[in-house]
Amino acid sequence: MSEANLGAADLRRVNLAQTDLHLANLNGADLSLANLRGADLSLADFRGANLNGADLSLANLEGADLRGAKCTGVQLLGADLSRVNFHDTDLRRANFANANLCGADLSGTRLIRANLLGADLGGADLTGVEMVESSPAAMRTAA
Repeated sequence: MSEANLGAADLRRVNLAQTDLHLANLNGADLSLANLRGADLSLADFRGANLNGADLSLANLEGADLRGAKCTGVQLLGADLSRVNFHDTDLRRANFANANLCGADLSGTRLIRANLLGADLGGADLTGVEMVESSPAAMRTAA
């Protein structure tokens, strides 16, 4: 399903675990509560998509575009989020435990009650991030 055009598709609760969706167009798709665990989503376009409650743990999202996506309660444990564009994305209650966020654009995001324990934020853009009741104590950042 590499390079698939799934823009605006209704994919609620779908099981796409371990699926190859790199370079896919998921712009405006509804992936709420979907299982994308371990999927290859590198360079995918998720602009304006609904990922609320989705499980993207251990997924590869390197270079993906999630600008303006809804990601409340999304599970991103151990995911590769390097160079992901999260600009203006709602990441309330997102779980980034042990995720790689190196070079990610988190500018203007809402990280309210987000779990960032063990997340690597080396080189990430944190300009204007709203961080309330998050767990940043054990974040790794580049020296």
